[in-house]
Amino acid sequence: MKTYLRQLIITISIVTLYTSCSDQLNLEPISDIGANEFYQNTEEINLAVVGIYNSMQNMLDKEFVLTELRSDNTYMSPRNSETANVPYRQVDRFVLTSQNIFVEDYWRACYRIISLANNVITQIDVVEDQELANKYEAEARFFRAHAYFNLVRLWGGVFIVDKPISGEEAKAIDRSNVEDVYDFLLADLEFASNNLPNTATGQDLGRLTKWAAKTELGKAYLTLGGPSNLTKAETVLSEVVYDSPFSYLSSYANVFNINNEYNNEILFAVRYQTGSVGLGAPFANYFAPIQSDNYVVTGSGDELNVPATSMSNAYPLGDDRKDVSMADSWVGFQGQVNEYRYVKKYNSDFGTVDDAGNDWPVIRFTDAMLLLAEAINESSGPTAEAMDLLNQVHERAGLTAYDASEIGTYFDFKLALELERKLEFAFENQRWFDLLRTGRAVTVMNTQFATEDQYNDPNRPQFKTDPIQEFQLLLPIPQYEIDLNPSIAQNIGY
Repeated sequence: MKTYLRQLIITISIVTLYTSCSDQLNLEPISDIGANEFYQNTEEINLAVVGIYNSMQNMLDKEFVLTELRSDNTYMSPRNSETANVPYRQVDRFVLTSQNIFVEDYWRACYRIISLANNVITQIDVVEDQELANKYEAEARFFRAHAYFNLVRLWGGVFIVDKPISGEEAKAIDRSNVEDVYDFLLADLEFASNNLPNTATGQDLGRLTKWAAKTELGKAYLTLGGPSNLTKAETVLSEVVYDSPFSYLSSYANVFNINNEYNNEILFAVRYQTGSVGLGAPFANYFAPIQSDNYVVTGSGDELNVPATSMSNAYPLGDDRKDVSMADSWVGFQGQVNEYRYVKKYNSDFGTVDDAGNDWPVIRFTDAMLLLAEAINESSGPTAEAMDLLNQVHERAGLTAYDASEIGTYFDFKLALELERKLEFAFENQRWFDLLRTGRAVTVMNTQFATEDQYNDPNRPQFKTDPIQEFQLLLPIPQYEIDLNPSIAQNIGY
């Protein structure tokens, strides 16, 4: 059972004593970050840390829009009218502005995580047990780094805030450059890697271990690139793959089985619990087909994140991952087959709309495996080790192993690995970041816009999408930040 989530239920109300009301919690911009929380002992610091875990739900609620929907994996349903859910369609078609609600909401959610983490870090001295203090600080610094890692990849240079500050102080902060943001988040991830525990069991199941931090650290090094960072990435990812107590499961389906959550493949997941306790996940309803009543999930769906035709066609015949991740149709009243694709990876039995119990995986062991294969290929080409790592994941899906005659060159291996990650982490918010890291985003998205039915339907010319340009790989800084401080530089092109 989700013991850790039961602790969250208790903690939410207690943490509120040290914060402002829930609306303000979710809507606190960088310019309004303040030192509102004052912790006096170990128990209160622990509750504050648990509050950061809980705030990850708000961050994830918006994340698929800026990652999956913005990639070639999914699109906004054409069955939604032209005037329905406009902010989603703006993101999907790369015509968003600085006033797009998801640009604003996700930015706020990330900085809320940063604010909560800063409060813990600056008050950690109230914890007298040094080992425990280091653990709590490591958890807070992991989450701060995670928020900054996503911010810097989505927006480029952002505001570095390393302590609670007043609104007036915040208005005087300028955007840091990308290199400084990476230096900052790498230091946090290194601290987390060195101070988080080896395992988390019992009451701590669901809390971070050093292996999650090491995987994120390796991904950050790999994203930066260059010989030195590739070496660092290979070193830290090798530790996860070969020295950690984690491994991949023999069955892909079992990774996402709601009765087998936080299994040995999950390094970190955001936890949810059904039962109308305020901790349920909305994604099953977000992704289910419109007007599907209760045939797919309880309460029908919104069809906000539809698998693209190219996504469905990308799965090779016999790939076990497709049936776990998505469906090409659903069966409704009197057995009628409805030919509409939908994401099913987060579906389960639940009684109330937006209240599924499925955890959302953020870091999996196979992520570390494929990242290590990528680091090796980038530095040394497709070695036997890199090939073996790729094939372990590939064969787990029920497919025949690659041999060197198929992917024996650097670029062939890179493309095979790109496809493997697309299918392995389908609808887990990985695809857009993968395309950015490999420098393939513009090419892949322009191919998608030129060939995908959604963007080329003669009956819906309003959804035709022009090729994207390099500047559109970054999001615009939210307009409210510019309004609060007009000296802030907006990203080029917006």
